[in-house]
Amino acid sequence: MIRLYEHPLSGNAYKAKLLLHQLSVEYEGVTVDIFAGEHKKKEFSALNPNCKIPVLADGNFVMWESNAILFYLAKKFSPNPYLSDDPETYGLIAQWTFFGKTTVDPNLALARYFVKFLSPDQVPPGTLEKLHAQGNVALAILEDHLSRNEFLCGSYSIADIACYPYTMLCGEGGFDLEIYPSVRRWCGSVEETPNFIAFAG
Repeated sequence: MIRLYEHPLSGNAYKAKLLLHQLSVEYEGVTVDIFAGEHKKKEFSALNPNCKIPVLADGNFVMWESNAILFYLAKKFSPNPYLSDDPETYGLIAQWTFFGKTTVDPNLALARYFVKFLSPDQVPPGTLEKLHAQGNVALAILEDHLSRNEFLCGSYSIADIACYPYTMLCGEGGFDLEIYPSVRRWCGSVEETPNFIAFAG
């Protein structure tokens, strides 16, 4: 059985959990107490030398990086509607999935971490302002694209799963999603997909 090392407050771990549920794949969830530093212990670093969640173990095969896990699961349990074999569609799915990891997550997730889990005096001066500026650029790109498309790549795919969690949670980082109506509409569309599970944190 697949084992997923995760934490309920992690948007990255949620990506993998969401896809597993939508694929109707049974798995064992193992909670890693990141606030107690369990992710830095020797036992966990043996699974992921980068000491981050999620980690997926499928028998003797172990991998990490949330968006890479999405590609693996969608490929392993193909055919399914979440990853296309068409080269152009596959390329667009990869494009938006990487956009999520390089542009959406670093700004929206980090702002959420600073606002939700740290006190104001622990946040370096100017940090939130910079994250908000860069994060709003990412949200504006999503808004423009989603004003013309129901989902990121035509139909619902792992690209949407990759970009959804921290976009949906961005209010916890001080962003105003009300000014992005197409992004809000898209979040609602994601939440109406088959076998959707809500973020637990």
